[in-house]
Amino acid sequence: MSAATYPEKTLLASHAMGVPAHARPARGFFARLLDTVIAARTEQAEKELARYLAGRPAGPLV
Repeated sequence: MSAATYPEKTLLASHAMGVPAHARPARGFFARLLDTVIAARTEQAEKELARYLAGRPAGPLV
């Protein structure tokens, strides 16, 4: 199983550029749905990685 993760700054680029909220177009239903799916998969991937790392001895990741 694999998961793609996206940096928060990529998803929220308009916030970083200092664009006021009223100047940005409203996000559509599917864009918000996709954001939610990405956030859920990212959280799941982080939990799986933490579980994997907790179950192995310390040392280099090989």
